Amino acid sequence: MDFVIFDLEWNSGYSKKQKGFINEIIELGAVKLNEEMQITGQFSIFIRPEITRRLNATVRELTHLTNEDLMHGATFPYAVSKFRKFSEKCVILSWSTSDLDALEANCTYYFGSQTIPFLKQYADAQAYCQSVMGTQEKNQLSLSHAAQLLSVSTEDIPLHRAVGDSILTARILQKIYDPRRFADFIRPVDEEFYARLNFHPVFLCRPDHPLIDREQMFFDCRSCGTRCLQQEDWKIRNKAFYTVFECPRCQETFRGRIQFKLCYDGVVIQKRILAEPPSQEPEALPEEMTE
Repeated sequence: MDFVIFDLEWNSGYSKKQKGFINEIIELGAVKLNEEMQITGQFSIFIRPEITRRLNATVRELTHLTNEDLMHGATFPYAVSKFRKFSEKCVILSWSTSDLDALEANCTYYFGSQTIPFLKQYADAQAYCQSVMGTQEKNQLSLSHAAQLLSVSTEDIPLHRAVGDSILTARILQKIYDPRRFADFIRPVDEEFYARLNFHPVFLCRPDHPLIDREQMFFDCRSCGTRCLQQEDWKIRNKAFYTVFECPRCQETFRGRIQFKLCYDGVVIQKRILAEPPSQEPEALPEEMTE
């Protein structure tokens, strides 16, 4: 089984056709790897923009690309066709699914389809690395930070360029690749895959929301494990519930924070004991900011 790691660079522009902003892809780069995670091929192509011809300042600064670089680039359909041949029969990887979101938006714009033509099997390299490295899921690990943690050199890699970031992802995987463990992250690209991709998590902030399990709104003492007593009414701030608890055994008082996040597979509950109470009392969110 071979793998292809791809990366995109894009430029945000307003599409009258779609009546909204689109991250228009301007560069597609990739590397091909064999079963031993050795690089066996490379792909790079500029894409001539159609939605907006002017690169914004942030994109120019990060990528060092210019409008002139893209003038003679390929059309998006041609680039997709060439990449489809390059990645045929390979498992496709990217660092997080954000590039898939951009690809899907561009495919919708150019092809009128929300599916990605070359995607048959996919693995999220970021999710795999976070699992192996034990980083917290809520704190998404950036590509550069992962390289730093694993002592992967970036001196010879042009960062924030499609091929460069693909090579860096490959070097990171080479450090921590385990075929059996990685196999669990390979997903078939089917209806459920797209349903997951297009599902946007929502924080539940209404106390009476039917999906909030009130029985989970408790804390145990971090010192002795005793169930603590709630001292105040729940307040809402920054999409989270806050209140004060006290341990009946230790008399320790602390502020507890709970978030209810509706994900594709259900509600995820995140609890946190704050070492120091916030300097400002939490206030209820306006109704339009809650779900």
